[in-house]
Amino acid sequence: MSQRKYLLCTTMIAGALAVISASSSVMAQDTQVPPADNEVDQLIVTGSRIPRPNLEQPTPVQTITRSLIENSGTSSLGDVLAQLPALSSNGTVRANSDSGANLGGLSFPDLRDLGTSRTLTLVNGKRHVAGDAGDTAVDLNSIPTALVDRVEVITGGASAIYGSDAVSGVINIILRDDFEGYEFNIQGGGPLNGKYGQTASAYATGGWNFGGGRGNITLTGFADHQDRVRGKNIKGLKDWATVENPADTGPSDGIPDRLYRPYVQTEFFSQYGNLVAASDFAPISGFDSAGNPVAIPPRTGDNNFYYGSFASNCVVCNSSDTDATLIPRSNKHGVETTFHYDITDNIRFKGDVKYVESKTIDTFSSSFSIFDYVLDPDNAFITPAIQAVLDERPGEFYYLNRVNNDIGGRNDDTKRQTFRAVGSFEGKFDAGFSDIGWEASYNYGRTRNKFHSGGGLIPGNFNSAIDAVLDPATNTIRCRRDVPSAWYDGYAPPEEVTDEACVPFNMFGAQNSKAAIDYVTFEADREHTITQQVAGLTFNFDTERFFKLPGGAIGFAGGAEYRKEESKNINDPFVQSGITETAPQPDAVGGFNVKEVFAEFDAPILKDKPFAHRLSVDGAVRYADYSHAGDATSYKVGGIWAPVKELTFRGTYSRAVRAPNITEAFLPATAGFNGVFDPCEAASLGENPNRPKNCAALGVTFEDATDNQFPGVSSGNANLKPETAKTWTAGFIYQPQWAPGLALTVDYYDIRIKNAITFLDPQDAADKCVDGPELAPQYCDLIIRDPVTKQIVSYRSSYLNQAALKTAGWDVQLAYAHDVVAGWLNGRFNGSINANYLEKLRDFAFADFPETVDREEGETGDPRWRFISSASYTQGRVTLTWESQYMSKVRRDRDASINRTDSPWVEANWYHDVIARLRLDDVGKGLEVYAGVNNVTNELIPMGLTGQGTSSSYDIFGRFLFGGMKARF
Repeated sequence: MSQRKYLLCTTMIAGALAVISASSSVMAQDTQVPPADNEVDQLIVTGSRIPRPNLEQPTPVQTITRSLIENSGTSSLGDVLAQLPALSSNGTVRANSDSGANLGGLSFPDLRDLGTSRTLTLVNGKRHVAGDAGDTAVDLNSIPTALVDRVEVITGGASAIYGSDAVSGVINIILRDDFEGYEFNIQGGGPLNGKYGQTASAYATGGWNFGGGRGNITLTGFADHQDRVRGKNIKGLKDWATVENPADTGPSDGIPDRLYRPYVQTEFFSQYGNLVAASDFAPISGFDSAGNPVAIPPRTGDNNFYYGSFASNCVVCNSSDTDATLIPRSNKHGVETTFHYDITDNIRFKGDVKYVESKTIDTFSSSFSIFDYVLDPDNAFITPAIQAVLDERPGEFYYLNRVNNDIGGRNDDTKRQTFRAVGSFEGKFDAGFSDIGWEASYNYGRTRNKFHSGGGLIPGNFNSAIDAVLDPATNTIRCRRDVPSAWYDGYAPPEEVTDEACVPFNMFGAQNSKAAIDYVTFEADREHTITQQVAGLTFNFDTERFFKLPGGAIGFAGGAEYRKEESKNINDPFVQSGITETAPQPDAVGGFNVKEVFAEFDAPILKDKPFAHRLSVDGAVRYADYSHAGDATSYKVGGIWAPVKELTFRGTYSRAVRAPNITEAFLPATAGFNGVFDPCEAASLGENPNRPKNCAALGVTFEDATDNQFPGVSSGNANLKPETAKTWTAGFIYQPQWAPGLALTVDYYDIRIKNAITFLDPQDAADKCVDGPELAPQYCDLIIRDPVTKQIVSYRSSYLNQAALKTAGWDVQLAYAHDVVAGWLNGRFNGSINANYLEKLRDFAFADFPETVDREEGETGDPRWRFISSASYTQGRVTLTWESQYMSKVRRDRDASINRTDSPWVEANWYHDVIARLRLDDVGKGLEVYAGVNNVTNELIPMGLTGQGTSSSYDIFGRFLFGGMKARF
C-alpha cells in the first residue's frame, strides 16, 4: 500500500474555559487501519527523505492524529505529547515551573527521558528555533496547536536523516495547509473542585484558493489563557514526608525505619517570623499577621532536626507545598499563515510564517532570612507581648527567622516572542535517466525572551532595614545606621547599599508599608535572543528507467544543509553590580555554524515472491562539520522482510550524534560560591577504599578541613566533542487478513550514548579526584588547593564529555477499526492501545566510574509499564469516546524498601476520560459541540508526590470538565 489515510478533522482547542491536563487522549500508532469516509490521503515521509509510507520503512514511526489532540481537552501541545508512553513529562510546563531558572511557561519534549536536548523537534520536516538561550530544545508552546494536523514520532537515533540532536528520536509536527473555507473554535474547562487552573482558548482559521486553484493560503489567529495553579489548590498536597518510626529496632528488621505522615513542616521559620533560641536552637514562638506571639504546637514525629510532623496544618510553620507554583499564569496569542503556489506544473513555492507571543508570570519561593539575624534587644518593633516571650529566657539571644511572603514571591514576568519564516521552492524535472524531485529552502527563526523579575532582596538594604531602633531625638523608628547614638561597640553599618534613604522593616507579622518593601527589594530586566538560520537543498530519484532489482527500482535521496545558531543572554546591570542576592553573571554571547551533506538509499530486493512478499534494505549517511566541535559522521542501516502479506519484520541500526549547544560550549566564566566537603579530611577518608592512598599522594596531612564553602568559577568548554549514540530497533507488524482493521506492531529499542555532555559539580570533581585506583588528573585539576596547607581554596567547574546513558524497552501498539452492524447499534468502532515497557534506563554520571550508576527504570517518572488507550463509537452525528492512561507501580527512589519506609512504592495509577461529540451538519458547513470529563474517577495525586519534576505525569486536578464548539463555513 503506497499511501496512508488520515483524518483531517478541522477542530481544535479554544474557548471560554479550557483544560490543563492532557489526559489519556494521545494515541500514537503507525499501524494502518481502515479510514473514515472524510479522511484525505496523506503521504507520510517522516524518518526518510525518500517518499514512502511508514509501513514501507524500517524505522518505527508513531502518529498522533488531530482528532486525538482535540479529545485531550487542552490547548497545550506539550501536555498532549507527554502522555505518549515514549515521552517523559520532565520537560513540560509543570516540570519547569517554580524553578527560578527562566523556564516558566516553557514546554520541551523529552523522548525516552534522555534529556530535552537529545530530542530533535521539527515542524513540517524542518528545524525550529529554540525556546531558551544557549539551548536547542524547542518550546512546544510556540507552535499553535490550532494548526497542527498530526505529530509523528521517530524512535531512536535519526541523525543520519536530520542531523545533530536526534539522539533519542525526532518529533515532527505537521501543520495543516491547503485549507479552504472558515473555521472557528472555542473551548473551555476547569477542575470541578475549585476555581483555579481554568483555561480558555479560541482560534479562527480562514483558507482561500487563488490563481485558478494553483495556490492556497491559510491564515490562523489564536489566543490561549491559563490560570495559575498553586499547591494550596490541590487536594492531595499536604506536605507529605517521612518521620522516624519509634517502633524501629534496626536496619534489616522488617520494620520501616520511617513512616509517611502529612503536615511535615518546620517551626524554625514561617511567613510571619519565628523566634529560635540561640543557645539550644529551640523554636520559641511564632506570630500572626499582626505580629502577636502564637504558641508553636508540639510535633507528632521527627523528620530531621528542622522538620517534623504536626497533627494538622501548623499555621506558624513553613509549608513546602502551599506556596509552590505548579502551573504559572499565562496568556498566549499569535498568528500563522501557510501558503503555496504552483508557479508551473513542476515548480511550487511554499511558505510558512508565524508570530507567537506569550506572557507568563512564574513565581518561586519568597526571599528569606534564616539564622542570619540575631534579634537586638532594642529592636523598635518589639511589642510588650513579644517582650514577655523574650523575658521567659533571661539573657538569651534569639534568631528571628522569616520567609518574606509579605514581599511576595520572586517573580519572573516573562514575555516570549517567537518569529519564524520558512520559504521553499520544490519541484521535479526530467533528467533523462530519471525524474528528479528537489527542494531548496531557507528557514529563519528568532526567539526573544524578556524577563522582568521582582521580589528579590538587596542584602545590604535588608540588613539595614531590619535593624530598626527608636531614635531618641525624634521619637520615631529609624534604621540604626542612621542613628549614631544607637551604635554599640563594634557596630559597622552594612555595606553595599543603595543611595536611597533607609526605611525600617518589621520582621514580626506582615505589617510593612510599600515603602519598606520597595527599599529592601529590587527589580531587574534581562533579555535572551536566540536566532537560527537554515539553508538546505535536497533531491530524490529512483532507478526505474535504467535499473531494477527483483523488488523494484532503487530510491535515492541526498542533499546539503547549512545552519547557523546564535544566542545572546543580556543580564541586568544592577544585578551585575553584585549588591543583590542574585549571583552576578556576565552577559553570555555565543554561536556556531555547521555544514552538512547527506545521502540515503532504499533498495527493494524482492517483492511478491514465496516467503518474500517484500524484502528491502535501506541506509543513510550524514557528514557534519561544526565550527565549534569539529566533524562528525552519523549513519543508519535498516531492513524490512515480509515473508507473507500479513506479517512484516523490521529493524534498524544507527549511529547518532549531538554537538554541544551554545551554553555548553560558550558559557562565559562566571564567579560563584559552592559547598565542597573535602574527601580527604579524616571523617571522609573511609567512604572509599582508594581515598587514603590518593589523598596521601596529594600531600594532604590535615585532620579537618577549615571550610566547606568556596568561591569558584564555572564556564563552558570550548574543547567539547559531539556525543555519540548507538541505537538499534527490531520488531514486527502484524495485520491479519482474518481480522480486517486489526493491526499490531511490536518494536524493541536499545539506545546507548557515550561521551555524554554533562555539567561537573565541584563536589563530584573533588570526590572523583581521589576515588579511583589512582589520582584522576582530569578531576584533580579542577579543585584548587593551597600549595602549603593543601586545604581546598577554590574550584573550577565546566561541561565535560564524561557521562554515559543507556535505555532499552518495548513499544507495543494495537489498533482495530470495524463497522458495527447490529440494527439500531449500527455505527463504527475505533480502538487502540499504545504501550511501553521500560526494560532499563541507566545514567552513568562518570563513564570512567561505571559502578556509579543511577538505575532509573521503575522509579517515579519512569514506570516499567505505561499505556494509553482509546475506544470510540460513532453513530450518525454522535461520537462517544473513552480514553485512559496507565502508569505501573514505581519506587519512590532507588533505595526504596519496606525496611526504609512504610510506603516505598507509588501504586499504579489508571486515569479514565470520556468525551461526547455531536455534529450539526445543517449549520453552515458543519457545527460540532462537544464536552468531556478527564479523570472521571477523581484520582488524587499520590501521597508524597509534589506534582512537579519527575511526578509531573500524575494528574493534580481530579475531575476536570471541558467543553467547546467549532463551526465551519
